Amino acid sequence: MKKKVRLLIIGPLPPPAGGVSIHIIRLIELLQNDYDIDVIDESFLFKKQYFNFRSGNLFKYLNKILRSDVVFIHSGNHTFKKLHLIISKCFFKKTIVTFHGFGHKRKDKKFGFWERFIYKQSDKIIFVNKAIQSNLIFANNKCIVKHAFLPPIMSFEPELPSIISEWIKQARSQNQTIICSNASRLNIYNNQDLYGLDMCIEVVERLLKKGININLIFIVSSVEVGNDKFEEAKEKLRILGLTNNFLLLNNKLSFVKLIEQSDIVVRPTNTDGDALTIREAIFLHKPVLASDVVVRPEGTYTFKTRDINDFELKLMTLITLNATHSLNKEKDINEYSAFYQNLISSLVTKNSNTK
Repeated sequence: MKKKVRLLIIGPLPPPAGGVSIHIIRLIELLQNDYDIDVIDESFLFKKQYFNFRSGNLFKYLNKILRSDVVFIHSGNHTFKKLHLIISKCFFKKTIVTFHGFGHKRKDKKFGFWERFIYKQSDKIIFVNKAIQSNLIFANNKCIVKHAFLPPIMSFEPELPSIISEWIKQARSQNQTIICSNASRLNIYNNQDLYGLDMCIEVVERLLKKGININLIFIVSSVEVGNDKFEEAKEKLRILGLTNNFLLLNNKLSFVKLIEQSDIVVRPTNTDGDALTIREAIFLHKPVLASDVVVRPEGTYTFKTRDINDFELKLMTLITLNATHSLNKEKDINEYSAFYQNLISSLVTKNSNTK
């Protein structure tokens, strides 16, 4: 029996749930039957089942890299990303680096010579969109532009918590349009609410005053960072009298299940990568309204970033026109697995041929 390739995946693992962490979990599910998979978690929240890079256990970290054949790096932290790459190459490991975003703190800054030199040591680099690739200024056969979306297996997704399913049932009984949005945590970027929770609150207030019967569910995956903002938002909802039309929760749940139960998905972020939420909404044929801060996938309705008037107008239009998608049939799950299998196989085969 042929020995399986040992694949080490490094990056944040849920909880909290975010675009990158969900991508990694789905990637593991997609490839677990074909590879011997190990992981290194990078999230701030430690989980017993995963070794966490932030634990500082250098011996265990190096041992995991040493035992691997291919190291697949998904770090959002550029320092971590470069360190993993350098260490992996010191052990002569094949490496794949995925850029899920360019990084909030350096969005308008190109990578310098040494950073580009380090990243060029990787065997393959995946950019989730062309905008991120342009920041790194790479143009060679190592680079691939490939969105990070992996389709959910809906039968494997856990059911929604009762508090949400009951809320949805009540909203349906009142013929309310159900809208959903989410944030991994309540971060601030450019002195603004990164995920646009403030805009969601304001747009619900405005539309209710116009007699448009809506209900918005906003899920924050983690409040370990930004708990003060979370509590301030809850208090604002109470003061504005929106608590019957706006459900703000800190819950660990299957957001794709919430998308399935909603009428419209909104993503009013002021910076973004290739948002998983948007691709999930399109996959489930749900209208999705997002800021135009980056080029969005085909089928996305957009509004001008941080423009509350445009956000209100576009959302009201979607509601009143009862917008739907007319999309092509989604790819078979095997097409997604084939992409990664071919990618990994090309590295392992090349490595074998050079021995």
